[in-house]
Amino acid sequence: MAIRKKMTEEIVNKICNEVFQMLPTEIIRNNVGLAGYVYTVQINNDKYVVKISDDKNLILGSTYWLDKIKDLDIPIPNVIVEDTSAFPYYFVMTFIPGKDLGIIYKSLSKDERKAIAKKLITYQREIKKLPMATGFGSLNSYEDKENLFATWEDFILNDIKRAEDGIKENKIFSTEYVSKVRDLIPRFAEYFSTIRPEPFLDDATTKNVLIHEGKLSGIIDLDWITFGDQVYFLGLTSMALLSMQADRDYAEYLKEGMCLNPSQEKALKLYILIFCIIFMSERGANFNQNEPAPVSEQEKNLLIKIFEKYYEEVR
Repeated sequence: MAIRKKMTEEIVNKICNEVFQMLPTEIIRNNVGLAGYVYTVQINNDKYVVKISDDKNLILGSTYWLDKIKDLDIPIPNVIVEDTSAFPYYFVMTFIPGKDLGIIYKSLSKDERKAIAKKLITYQREIKKLPMATGFGSLNSYEDKENLFATWEDFILNDIKRAEDGIKENKIFSTEYVSKVRDLIPRFAEYFSTIRPEPFLDDATTKNVLIHEGKLSGIIDLDWITFGDQVYFLGLTSMALLSMQADRDYAEYLKEGMCLNPSQEKALKLYILIFCIIFMSERGANFNQNEPAPVSEQEKNLLIKIFEKYYEEVR
């Protein structure tokens, strides 16, 4: 039985009883992430976060990287306990106050967004203190060979293939969009060959970046670390803002802090296109929800419009 069918408060109660020897006074389901189930629980006067998944590697990857990063100057949760000995797999971590950047983005001032972008850039520089990997990809650990690619281009092509598979399955968008992006890849071969397998926080975008009282309070959901081109995370951030129909000044502040050269500027537009088809592939999927969210014609047309704009700029 899939975990989404059996994930109940009783399981969270059981975990809390095992870890804290008491039941929580409050359980709040956090509808974040795509593969895990996250709950904030109240134990006495303290809050904790329980993350549960039917994917053992997701839990092992999270706790592995949280341990690797704990001595860096990056605000992340501390792991209290991990259990991957039996299903359901879970770990418990400390609570960091705040809401995802995307949730409160439109309420932030430009100065607050600029300060948040500046802080995130320092964390992206800090993560580079970790060793490079032996290849490219979103890795659960340095020993993860299953998700390792020989080149950055191979990783990019794999992301495009995953988008294609999702679009075929959900039948909302045409795979023609995927073909157009794939045909652009040979033009970037020289650029891709310059990329080194350096670590970056690929999913610290409009989600997984916690904001509390207008300031960046924490980075969460470190299920993997990606090794390759840090501009990729800027592409995802930009695409997320475009899909929200929000202004992109935050992405511009990030770009300024990263000091992109002309080749990176062009690659950024390609990455936005790639994430556009990834967003297309995710529409109509249910992920960790009971039912997939409906896709309106307005949302569909918005993604098509974004695609057409950036395709014209890159082609």
